[in-house]
Amino acid sequence: MPLGSEEAQAETALWFYGAGGGYGDAKKLTIDSPENVEGATEMQKIINQGYTEPNPGSTNRTPLLNVFIQGQLGMQVGLPPTVGQIKDKNPSLQYGIAPIPTKDGSPFTLGVADHLMAFKNKTDKTASIKKFLDYFYSKDVYSTWVKAEGFLPTTKSGADVMGSDETIKPFLDLLPNAKFYPSTNPNWSAAQGAIQAQIGQLGQGAKPEDLLKSIQAKADGQ
Repeated sequence: MPLGSEEAQAETALWFYGAGGGYGDAKKLTIDSPENVEGATEMQKIINQGYTEPNPGSTNRTPLLNVFIQGQLGMQVGLPPTVGQIKDKNPSLQYGIAPIPTKDGSPFTLGVADHLMAFKNKTDKTASIKKFLDYFYSKDVYSTWVKAEGFLPTTKSGADVMGSDETIKPFLDLLPNAKFYPSTNPNWSAAQGAIQAQIGQLGQGAKPEDLLKSIQAKADGQ
């Protein structure tokens, strides 16, 4: 359970959404919802029972994934590029891929997407931009690029092409159930920073309800 600053908001999201909660939407953040408190309580319970690494709050995801790839860790939440890293670094590793567990068994995965941005200027280049995007997202060109990066496609045609890869298919099957960060909420950046800085306190005995209220206050600018 890597709750260090690298990707604490991602690890936490798994438990929040898994408990039926989440971070909210573009208009309202819901860090301290009852469902999230339940998720955080489960996180703390597992930490206290000794099922995680000793110091979750100071452990980052990348080093912990490296330990898993070396075959020295029983279970770890990973991502599609992890499959390629295992192939390169420890191809003899015997492992399986399973869905993220949720409270009611409903399918869920955390979706993270980068953004391609364009800026207006005095010259109208709409036709050229459209021509480029149509080419880039054509199934053969796009799927080749995505495979090289080790990530997942954002188009159905790309998913159809890549669906024959058995190492990627479990991730593709979950894409329709992906939940994303409320990144268009103007307070999300503050919320993410507060989660990265504070959520590791679950491993130091902080009361989940009080901790999430503190994070909510930071997200609200209080």
